Amino acid sequence: MMKIENKRKIVIIDDEKDFAKTAAWEVEDAGYDPFLIIDGPFERIDDLVSRIPQDTFGILCDHRLGKSGLAGFYGSDFVAALYDRKIPALLDTQFYDMDSDVSIRKRRHKIPVLLNKDNVDASTITKGMEICLSEFNGTISTDRRGYRNIVRIVGVSNESGEPVIDTIIPSWNLYQAVRLPLSLINEWLFDFVPEVGTHLIAKVNSGAQKQEDLFFTDFELAPELSGIDGDS
Repeated sequence: MMKIENKRKIVIIDDEKDFAKTAAWEVEDAGYDPFLIIDGPFERIDDLVSRIPQDTFGILCDHRLGKSGLAGFYGSDFVAALYDRKIPALLDTQFYDMDSDVSIRKRRHKIPVLLNKDNVDASTITKGMEICLSEFNGTISTDRRGYRNIVRIVGVSNESGEPVIDTIIPSWNLYQAVRLPLSLINEWLFDFVPEVGTHLIAKVNSGAQKQEDLFFTDFELAPELSGIDGDS
């Protein structure tokens, strides 16, 4: 008897039902079967993981899952958890510039592909899945490789009640500040009190072209050195 193989599924997780249906058409155009998860609530990441079918190839997940109560966590948290499980997952957001500064930045090193919802189509889905699989197999693109970099604090403030810092990465761009949540640094430097002018060292994918693609890990205090802004 001829074995009939099921088409591989791409799971679409989004509380915006109209977008989920539109994304399903793009998934079909990419050659996959869409499987929609549009109702919750899911309080724990493992609860949502348990809803993913066994024959799933990849995930397309919205970032702000809490807008309508679909989940009690961000899509970035979920995608990062899937990264640890070697499940290809693309994160999309309608609030591309706003989200990438703080809430997504915390998990950006485990989010190979971030898509603006306006750019979600068959080609970006296909390419995104390929990027995820390549990274899982150890082939990391130049713009996703982390290198030790100087990070200089140029501003300290709050955004939506969360402490944030503005930083300059001299080897990336001397003139464009990048905003980071203080909690990201506190994962490596406990009880760190940020001050303007402080220099840190962190692993940064300084080959990235856009600031929203930058990730930061392994923070440490930099030694006091003169002329440090010119170092890479």
